[in-house]
Amino acid sequence: MVLATVPRLLGAVDRNPYRATYGCFDREFWHYRTSAFASEMYQEAVYPLALVYNRQLPGNRWYGEPRLRELAIAGMRFAARNSHSDASCDDYYPYERALGAAVFSLVAAASAYCELQLDDDELRAWLTRRAHWVAEHGESGRLANHHALAAWGIAQTAAITGSLELADAAEARVRQVLYWQSAEGWFEEYGGADPGYQTVTIDALAKYRRHSGARWLDEPLRRAVAFARHFAHPDGSYGGEYGSRGTYHYYPHGFELLAHDDAAAAALADGWLGAIERGHAAVPGDDRLYAHPLASFIEAYCDWAPRRIVEGEPPACAQVSVLSDAGFVVVRAADEHTVVSAARGGVVKHFASDGAPRSDAGLIVELTDGRVCVSQQHDRSRHWNWRPTADGGGELTVSGMLEPARFETATPLKQAVLHLGMVSVGRWCRTLVRRLLQQRLITGRKAVPIEFSRRMRFLPQGDKAYRVAIVDQIRLTQAGVQVRRMSYGTDHQSVYTAATGVYQSAVLEPWTDLGEHVDALNAERQVTIEREWPA
Repeated sequence: MVLATVPRLLGAVDRNPYRATYGCFDREFWHYRTSAFASEMYQEAVYPLALVYNRQLPGNRWYGEPRLRELAIAGMRFAARNSHSDASCDDYYPYERALGAAVFSLVAAASAYCELQLDDDELRAWLTRRAHWVAEHGESGRLANHHALAAWGIAQTAAITGSLELADAAEARVRQVLYWQSAEGWFEEYGGADPGYQTVTIDALAKYRRHSGARWLDEPLRRAVAFARHFAHPDGSYGGEYGSRGTYHYYPHGFELLAHDDAAAAALADGWLGAIERGHAAVPGDDRLYAHPLASFIEAYCDWAPRRIVEGEPPACAQVSVLSDAGFVVVRAADEHTVVSAARGGVVKHFASDGAPRSDAGLIVELTDGRVCVSQQHDRSRHWNWRPTADGGGELTVSGMLEPARFETATPLKQAVLHLGMVSVGRWCRTLVRRLLQQRLITGRKAVPIEFSRRMRFLPQGDKAYRVAIVDQIRLTQAGVQVRRMSYGTDHQSVYTAATGVYQSAVLEPWTDLGEHVDALNAERQVTIEREWPA
C-alpha cells in the first residue's frame, strides 16, 4: 500500500536543484503558484522517502536508488530554509508559527536524518533550533497528539546532538501528555476523545518508550490501547464521525511495538491488516494527508512482532462499556458492534451480523432563513443517561439543542485581510490569532431554538445479536422558526478538522432524507421519528 504512493511522493517534490524551492513538497506553492508560502506540513514526506530508499521491502524497486536519498535530504534542507529565524514554521497562513506543522516535520526530519545516517552540521544545527523552539512553545487548545509528537521529535534530536537539556525537555513533554490522559485511557483532543488521533499519540509514545526505556509509560500505554480497542470495528475499520474530531486516523506502528505484551494492541494491528486486505481501511488521499501515516506503515511492517498475545473469544452475549468521561457507550456481542457518542448527541456507528455498517452522524437541518444546524456538536457536558434493562440490554437517552454548522470557505478579501494582518501585526500574537480562528471554525457555538432528543434501546436477539431501536424527537422551541429540509447524515462533520472527510467504505452509505416530516414539524412544532436496525 505504501509503495503505491512513491510515485506520488516523487511527483509532489520539486526535483530541480537550480530552483530555490528544490526539495519543497508543497506543489501548490512551488508548481501551481496558488499559495503565497510553503506549508511545512508537507515536508514530513522526507521520512517515508528515506525509508523506501533504505529498506529492502518486498517489491521495492526504489531500494538504494540514489535520487531518493538526494531528494529526502533536499526536502530537509528546504524545511530548514523555509523556517523562520527562530526555526518555527507555517502551515495555513503566514507567520502562523504552527506547532502542528513544526512537530510533524521535526519528527520526519530527525527520523530521516537517523535513517540515512547523516552527519551534517547545517541540518543538525537546524534540528537543534527547531527542537528548542518546540520545547519552549505550546498552542491554544489541548491537542495531545501534537505534544506527543513534540516529545518524540525532541528526544530524537537530543539523541542526534547529545543534548541532555533536550532529553529532559522531551521527558517533560511526555509527562505533560500523560497529565492530559483520562482515567479511561484517552488523550484530550479539543476537550474530548478522538479514537483516530489516539493512535497518533500512542504511536509517538510507544516510540519514545522504546527509545528511552521509560517503563513508567507501560501502564498509561496499556490504558490508551485498551481505550482504542473499543473502536476497532468487526470489518477491521477504525474510528469515524463519533470521535471529538471525527477522524479515521490510524497509525499502526505503536500497536506493533506493544503487540508482544498486549493482546489489545495485537488485535488492533491485525484488524487493520484485515481492513486493508478487504478494502475497508480509510484512505487519506488528499495532498495534505496522504503522507501522514506512510512512515508508520513501513515501520509497522519492519517491526512486526512474530510473538503476539492473542485475545480471548469475543463475548457470547452483549457486553456494554460505558465510558462516562469520554461520553461513549460501546456495545459488543460475538457478531455485532455499536459505538455511540453521547457527547456528540447520539452519533452512532452500528455493525450488524450481516457485516453491513450503518452510520448516523446526527440530524442536519436547514432553516428557511438559510442557517444550517446540527445535533452532532461535541459537548461532554451534554445531558445523557445509560440504563441497563432487565432483558440484558439497555437504553441510552441523550438530548440537547441544535447548534449552527459553519461551512465557511475562503474568499479573496478574507485571505487578503488575514495575510495582511499576519504580516503587519499578527506575527507578534500568534496564540491570539489561533484562538480566534479556533473559536470561529472549531469551538465557537451558539444554540439554535431546536431541541433534539434521542432514545436508543438495545434489544437482545439471542446470545450473539441484538436490535437497535431509535426514537428521535425534534421540537421547535421558538415562534417563527421554520424548517426547509432535514436529513440524517452518515458522514458529515460540522467543525473544521483537517483529517476528516477521507474515504472509507462506510462513507458510501446514503443519507436519510426526512422531507416527509418537515411539514408536520413546521405545523405542529414537534415530530417523533422511529426506526430500527436491522430494519
